[in-house]
Amino acid sequence: MNQTEVSFDEIYEELFPSVYRFVCLRIPSPEIEDVTSEVMAKVWRSLAGFEGRSSLKSWALKIASNYIADFYRGRKQVNMIPITEEIQDANNSRDYGEDLGTVLSVSNTLSQLSEHQVAVIQLRLIDGFSASETATILGTTQQAVDSLLYRAKKSFRTAYQAEVAGGEC
Repeated sequence: MNQTEVSFDEIYEELFPSVYRFVCLRIPSPEIEDVTSEVMAKVWRSLAGFEGRSSLKSWALKIASNYIADFYRGRKQVNMIPITEEIQDANNSRDYGEDLGTVLSVSNTLSQLSEHQVAVIQLRLIDGFSASETATILGTTQQAVDSLLYRAKKSFRTAYQAEVAGGEC
């Protein structure tokens, strides 16, 4: 696939939501839009090199993953963002009732998992990628993805049950 076959708008419309979600869980809030824009520009510039060995979406997320790794490599200190940051802003503007409590519990639980565990949960369970596509995006083997997903689900279950039992929201 090359730039003459498809317009930037088409690529943007197809890939932006997935790339944005992927970046949101890994980059501090003030820089999410900048990083997402840089990734989308890099995807566009690299489009001629897309060989079709994976889906366009998984290829773009691999570019995003590499860009994020470079982003953190260039920093001396890695600041992980609290996942509840956006939810707290939303809490001030609208009453979510019980749903907010559930969302906060899930967010707190996810914040207790490793970055790799959150990534595999997002890619496999939320975005619906296959194990082989997830392995390509994360730069690992399918067996490692399966193992990581098993451990991530187990860790999530344990942490979530403790979160709910503790009554903390």
